[in-house]
Amino acid sequence: MFSISNFIITVFLDFMSASFEKSSLLPLFKLSNSISAFSHFTFELSVGLLSLVTLLTTLELINRFKSDSWINYFKSIKQTFNLRRFMGQSERSGKIVETQKVTIFNPINEKFNRAVRKSCIDVKNGEILVFIKIPRTQQTQKILKELEAQIKEEISSQNPEYIFSNFERHHNQLWLQGTKRK
Repeated sequence: MFSISNFIITVFLDFMSASFEKSSLLPLFKLSNSISAFSHFTFELSVGLLSLVTLLTTLELINRFKSDSWINYFKSIKQTFNLRRFMGQSERSGKIVETQKVTIFNPINEKFNRAVRKSCIDVKNGEILVFIKIPRTQQTQKILKELEAQIKEEISSQNPEYIFSNFERHHNQLWLQGTKRK
């Protein structure tokens, strides 16, 4: 996503640089050179980041192919997105202020959702590991504690061939481990 936005910024800066070069004003020409240099830098940065993401994904797929199934990599991605969507809190309240409707978001839910976005599921042939970052505030931790049984049930229903242990807390992390039935 960052690479795409960098590419769009690069195209925009190149357009601005070209329009400044057509101008006869000397200060605008200097600004044009600065914009062109910045544009070149952002383009190289986006290519480098895109290459890094491609390299890391390729290495992960090769590692999965050697020791596991690459299909489990895509299962991990799919189940991670499903878990994040399942855990997300979306309570909104509307308020009318001077004939305009204003939507107010609950700050506790925003903090909870920020922690939920760091959740991850790793599916392997013999086991499944579920990582959930524990939010910092007491109110958000209360929401997570109320959801624990539902989270375990949701993950169990997606993976019926696995048996799951209880949640284990390590510092600000919550782990759930599942082993394959024999």
